[in-house]
Amino acid sequence: MRNMVDDIMRACETDEYWLPDPDMRASLHGLVADDPRSVTVGLAYLWDRSFIEYPNVFPSAVPAVRYVLALLDRRVGGDMVIRSPDGRLRPLRGHLLTWLSFVAEAVGDVRVRKFVELAGYSPLEYPNSAWHAVRRLRSQMYDAAAAFLDDPDAGVRQEAITVAVVLVRVSELAVHRERIAAAARAFLDACTDPVRRRWADEAFCELSPTYIADEPVRTQPELDRMN
Repeated sequence: MRNMVDDIMRACETDEYWLPDPDMRASLHGLVADDPRSVTVGLAYLWDRSFIEYPNVFPSAVPAVRYVLALLDRRVGGDMVIRSPDGRLRPLRGHLLTWLSFVAEAVGDVRVRKFVELAGYSPLEYPNSAWHAVRRLRSQMYDAAAAFLDDPDAGVRQEAITVAVVLVRVSELAVHRERIAAAARAFLDACTDPVRRRWADEAFCELSPTYIADEPVRTQPELDRMN
């Protein structure tokens, strides 16, 4: 884990616009700590704009994704429940999945088109760009999310489905659409909360054969932010 944080720091240092932060290394290491305060600080740094700032995806996003995948694989934090910077109360694994869905959206086709509209060229024109490097990690991101589709915590299951819905839009991962549709349907059938039911219904509908994913599905409604 320490080497992965070092990789993130080195990637940040290659960015001419990055402002050095002496606390960043220790804060990111806090994600593997045993106390909620250190984990909360680490989560805040994970959301730092050093990785992604619309419409840009920075080189540091690549080792950051690898770090989060390793954290999820190790299931760090156990059942430690913390509050994210935007006020969402979840076990750490749920927050990490939320971040993965944010990254997956950030390199998706919709964002590529918006980047072209703003910049006048495609970020995919450059084979060595961070966009391509993050996209190459999408199959690993899917595997990480799929591992939590049956998580005992409903909030974690919701975040896992959210990541998967974004990722199965990709042609090479479309083979998993039926599995994710079934997970969204099962979540909907078991859920009694009206906000989460609406979210699950939207997720399920996106995976129907007639849906065209021109715009991201709204899977994080405002009313659910404090749940």
